[in-house]
This record gives sequence, structure tokens and C-alpha cells, in this order.
Amino acid sequence: MSVEEKELWQEIADEPYCDPTKRMDFVLFFDVRDGNPNGDPDAGNLPRMDPETRQGIVTDVCIKRKIRDYLAGVLSRSIYIQSQAALNTLYFQAASKIALDTPENDVNATNEGKKQRAEDKKAVEVLLAVLDEDQDTEFKKLIEVPEEEPMQTDSHDSSDEEKKPSLREWLTSIDVDGLEFNPECGILSYLGEVKSDRDFKALLMQENLINKKLEGEIGNLAKLLAKTKRDKKGGAQERKARDAVKRKMCELYDDIRIFGGVLTAGTNAGQIRGPMQLTFGRSVEPILQMDAAITRCAITKASDWKKKQTEFGRKPWISWAVYRQHGFYNPLLGQQTGTSREDLARFWEALACMFRNSDSASKGEMTMHDIIVFVHNNPRGNAPSHLLFDQVNCEKTEFKGKKGNNEKDDVTIIKRDGFVNKYSISVGDTKNIGISVCRPLRDLWAQATVPFSPVESPVNAETAASTL
Repeated sequence: MSVEEKELWQEIADEPYCDPTKRMDFVLFFDVRDGNPNGDPDAGNLPRMDPETRQGIVTDVCIKRKIRDYLAGVLSRSIYIQSQAALNTLYFQAASKIALDTPENDVNATNEGKKQRAEDKKAVEVLLAVLDEDQDTEFKKLIEVPEEEPMQTDSHDSSDEEKKPSLREWLTSIDVDGLEFNPECGILSYLGEVKSDRDFKALLMQENLINKKLEGEIGNLAKLLAKTKRDKKGGAQERKARDAVKRKMCELYDDIRIFGGVLTAGTNAGQIRGPMQLTFGRSVEPILQMDAAITRCAITKASDWKKKQTEFGRKPWISWAVYRQHGFYNPLLGQQTGTSREDLARFWEALACMFRNSDSASKGEMTMHDIIVFVHNNPRGNAPSHLLFDQVNCEKTEFKGKKGNNEKDDVTIIKRDGFVNKYSISVGDTKNIGISVCRPLRDLWAQATVPFSPVESPVNAETAASTL
């Protein structure tokens, strides 16, 4: 039995640019042909462009989205910024995991780790208000479902009157940040910073939740929740709880460890500064925005069937453009978010392969051509970023086919058939022995590239000829 093959990112995990203690500055070059790399919704979805220089723009948000999609879709990693669940829901799930944690049962955890988790649990419990019908008779009476009244025998028809719902049914149906109700166990829990009767009532009587028939019961429920919160003294523990939630979110989600995040739900834990940041990508030369008219042989509305058989649309695009983008990794922030070697290795794989995971007709042909990483020995850096970026040269020359290219091992050539120019990417001398230059894209493709060997058919040549 053959040895299990490694993941692509595992092949580069020991490289210098995967060391989370090193400061890094990097430059990436990608191109787009016959497509729209990043549409502008304020301009009819035309390719984004700087009106002053006419350079094409690809926002950092666009590239981060592709990286996140690769991490989640290809590498099956958990990410925070996604469309499968509300951000507040993910936030409260993380806080609930802290409150339900049992560090004393974790045989693999160190004593220091157990102590930290126990302190986090104690801090989060200060923000947690729990009402249990088995332990609180007042709450039990409040959510008790009344028995159904017998059928009316008089002439009065009660079906015209709207039946008053029970508070238990109402709690089961509402969606309030930080509030969870288990109707089977009769347990209501709230995790957040709301404390007073007034604020709890405002939280429960939001416009989309309001039910005038239950206003009195909701007011009493608000008082019970407020009383439970008053029994717990906050202060410094609340601040510790926010830090605990931040640590848990960093532990759970790859994109928070890499890019950071803003946690404004519930306890309003604030901002997590991410160690990895990207600038806007800019085209090396000005672009020409184009918009092609297209037709489709389908009608949206049945009422238009007799009037027309096709409908018109627009498809924005550019013929060809090379984009350059800069990025930075701060190891001091990486230490705060818990960024690991594995996180960085997965990031470089996602950056290198993201366009192959997001192919679409609107994007055309988008290809990552080079990633140049300057790795510093000093975590605070050995040289200013802008001086390092100046050492990365992108020279335009005439493309003469296979002759006259003079390609070298340390030079990346970007060219497309049908276009008269080519671009040569090279790196000058950094003049600093504390900085090394790495090319993750080349390392990844070197690991992925295997000699082509066609599959041999079990049918021999004579048998194949006889079947023709």
C-alpha cells in the first residue's frame, strides 16, 4: 500500500515564508484575459478603474473573498465571513462553547491551558443569564402553556377572535441575538451585556418581534432576566469575557487568525487585528473598459412571449491586463491571533490556486503568475516595505514568439498569444543579508507537477485494430 500523499500546503509548511515569527512583505502578479476581474456595481459592473490614472483596480476584499472560498470549499476549513450562517449566530456559538467547556476533562491540555480555559469559562458565565423552569417557579408559571378551553356551545362564534399565543410558543419562534430557548427542557439563556428591565424589554419588543397580546408577559420576562443578570457582578469579568470570546473566535476560524475580524455582536468584543493584509491590485498599464451586448434565447415573463423571442444583456470585459498587488504579514499580530505554520501554508496555497477555484465566464482567464515574498529575520523588519517593493521590476518588451525571449530562471515572463507585448518580472538586489527572497508559487507548482504518463489500455494493438 502506497504512502498517503501529502496535501499541497503540507509540502511547503517548512519553508521560511511559512514561519509565523517572521515579518514578510510580498508582491503578486496575475493577469486577466477576456474577462472582468472585479466589477464596479456603481458603474454598471464595468471593470473597476482609477479615473485619475485609468489603471484597473482589484480590491483587497475581492481577493480575500477568493482566498476564503478556497479555504472553505477546497481545504474544508471553517471561516467566519460566509453566507451559510449569520455572523452573530457564529459569535454566540463560540461564546456558548466557552460557557460549556470542561477543561478538567481534557487529558491532552496542559495545566496552564486548563487554567486559562477555566478562567475564560468563569468570565463568560458572568454575561450568561439562564432561566430554568425546573428551578424557577415564576419562570415556569410564565411560560406554562394553558390548557385548551372546551368547545363553545352558545351561538357566539369564537373563531373570529385571534387566539392568544403562549409565551412558550413565542419564545420558540423569535430570533434575538444572544437569546436561545430550548422548549423541550424549558431553559432560556441569554449571553450579552443587556442588564436592566428596560433594556431587556426593548430587546424583546423589537418591531419585527412585537406581539401586543403578550406585552405584559414579555415585561415580566424582562424583569426575570434582569434580576438574573444583577445577581452576577460584572466589571473586570466582562472585559475578560470579551477577550475570551476573541481567543475562541481566533481558535475556530482560519480567516480571523489570518485577516482579523470585527466582533460587534452580543458582548461587542471589538476588533481583532489580522496579521495578513493586502492592498488594492493595480494594472501595470491603463485599461480599456469594454461592454459587449449579448442576447439569450429565453424570455423572463410569459406575457412577453408574443412580443419577442430573445432578450438583451450586457457583458463588461477587458481584453488583457496584468495586475500587481502588495501584501504584508506582521508576526506580532500573528502571535496575538495564534497564526501557525499550517495557517500560512494554507494561505499561500489558497493565494496561488484561488483563480482555479473561482473560474467563471464573467472572469475570463485569470492566472496567478508569480508571488515574491521578502522574509525578514527581524520580526519588526530589516528594511522598509516600499524599498523592497521597488526592487521588484516589471518590464514591458515586445513579444516575438519563441525567439528572443532570453528567459532566465529568476525571471517570470507573462505573455499571451495574440498580444504584441510581454512582461518580465525580476527581483533586484535587496542589499540586506537579513532578508531572503522566496517564490511560493514556484515551490507549489514544483510539488504539483509530475511527468505526464498516459494510462495504458488493457486492449493490445491487434485487438484494437480488429475492432475498427
